[in-house]
Amino acid sequence: MSKVLSLIIVFSFTAATPLFTFAFDVTGNEVSLSGTISSIVLTDEGGVLNVVSDNEIYGKTWLTYNINLDNPNSVDQGSFQGRATAINNDGSRVSSSRQGVWSRNGFIYSFYSLDDVSDGNQYICITTMNLQDDSVDMKFYPK
Repeated sequence: MSKVLSLIIVFSFTAATPLFTFAFDVTGNEVSLSGTISSIVLTDEGGVLNVVSDNEIYGKTWLTYNINLDNPNSVDQGSFQGRATAINNDGSRVSSSRQGVWSRNGFIYSFYSLDDVSDGNQYICITTMNLQDDSVDMKFYPK
């Protein structure tokens, strides 16, 4: 019996190993952003969250999240589209389109987005917003 169990375990591990090789891998220099939620507007379809921050590369940054309650199976997750505009110390301006998904756990919202910046950069962005204290933490990873 133990030989059969050992074979099942070895076979299961061997079958699952290829699944691990296709995991998502974030590489490159991380860009961090910490900010504050400046306003929230609620609608029956979702709402709009606005964020203001200082970005270590792009300067002062304004972001808008147009949140959709479009998951028919959960009121705690959905999709979003948004925009970002930043102006650095030299007065140069960049903007970005943003799109992705969000989920909520208590006061904490998590956003996962793909950002296409007007300077040619593209980022994967992971954002955490705490609605209890209006804090926003973002991590950007270049493609």
